[in-house]
Order: sequence, then C-alpha cells, then structure tokens
Amino acid sequence: MMRLLVKSLAAGYAMTAACFALDAPATIVPSNQAAPKSITATYKVYKAGIWIGTVEEHFSRDGDTYKIVSDTETAGPLRLLLREKVTLSSEGSVGVEGLKPSTYAFTRRNEQKRNIFAIFDWQSHQIVSRHTGESEVFDLPEGTQDRISAMYQFMFSVPRTLDVNVWMSQGKKAELYHYRKQGEPMLTMNGERIPTVYYARDVKAGESKAHLWLATTKYHLPVKIIFEDKNGSSLEQVLVGLQIE
Repeated sequence: MMRLLVKSLAAGYAMTAACFALDAPATIVPSNQAAPKSITATYKVYKAGIWIGTVEEHFSRDGDTYKIVSDTETAGPLRLLLREKVTLSSEGSVGVEGLKPSTYAFTRRNEQKRNIFAIFDWQSHQIVSRHTGESEVFDLPEGTQDRISAMYQFMFSVPRTLDVNVWMSQGKKAELYHYRKQGEPMLTMNGERIPTVYYARDVKAGESKAHLWLATTKYHLPVKIIFEDKNGSSLEQVLVGLQIE
C-alpha cells in the first residue's frame, strides 16, 4: 500500500501517471487569469474510502522564478504501521510559456537510497539525473515538466482540445503520455460546487492509469486525482484546503 502511495503520489502527483506538461503549442492557450504569487494546497489521500495520507504543497513565485515543495506523509490507520514522508521539490523560471524547471528533487525519509536529484539543462537539451550514487544523462524534449511543476503549469496554459500529448520526467527519462478529455463535470468539495475539466490517460492493457480533474475557476489547479496501478489498485487524492495570494 505504501509503495503505491509513494509511487503514485510522491513520485508522481506527486505526482505518476497523472500529470502533465503540454507538448504541442496548438493544444494550449494562455490563461486569462494572472498567476498568483503564492498557493498552499492540502490534499487527503484515500484507499477504498480509508484516509491513508496527506499531501501539503506550497507554490511561490518571485518575479521570473518559482519554487514548489510537496510533502506526502502517511496518515490515519496506515500511520500506526508506517511513518513515511516523501518530498518533491521543483525550482525554475517563469516565462511566456509558463514554468520551465531547472532542478527537481525526490526524497524519502525512510529510504534515502531512492532519492533523485535532476538538473534540466535546457541549453544542451539534457536531463542530468543523480541517484544511488551515480549520474545518468537523458534527452530533454522541449516543453518537458517534472512531476510536480506539471500540476501548476495549467495556471499559465489551458488545454482546449480533446486529445493532449504530454512530456513528463520523474527526474530520469522524459516520457510522452497521451490524455483524453472526458467531460466538464461539477464536483462538490468541502460543500462548494466547483466546475472542472476532466482528463484521463489513454493507456494500453497492463499500464497504469490516471484521472485528473482541474478546477476551471481556481487557476486550473487539480481538485481530484485518481491513480490506478497495473494491478487495478487505486488511490484517490482530494483537495481539502486551498489558499491563494
């Protein structure tokens, strides 16, 4: 259970399978909302309706630079068995196309051998990944986001098409994902009715799935995410607190 929590949320929504950086300029348009300088978001993570984790995130912008820190910790009954904390952090620049990460880090409190630190070298179009005492170099496609910056990229560019291709890096090789729009449902969060746009990852049999609901009136921030691994086990991440400045 904890392995799925960490892999799907911390390394992948925090952020895997769900979360994206838009690849083709034709599929996005600039947001008509000025991006905020600070966002604090709190999510609860559920498995089969049982609360097992909490995600605390903070986005800050200072001029043409940004920083995001996302902490995922076990909670509820699971915390009685395992106390784990995973932190994702992303730093980079803010430009006309939105966020452009320069560094990304993934750290675990209990299993530090799994930690990853990546440098996005845009001049040489390479990702330099440091993990387990070694370094690897991967190609860096234009527009690539890391797993946490991807969630905040929608403040700057909004998806308008049915199908979206996305480049994503978890601190190693950038991978291309395909997402398809499923609708624009209304969700009720903390008693508030919120209009959303819903995208799901288009996958082959045996691949992990992700479902993502973005709040159209709240800078297209994610208000609900569902992760499903290849074995059918799933986690649900739901927004429970949001402060925007």
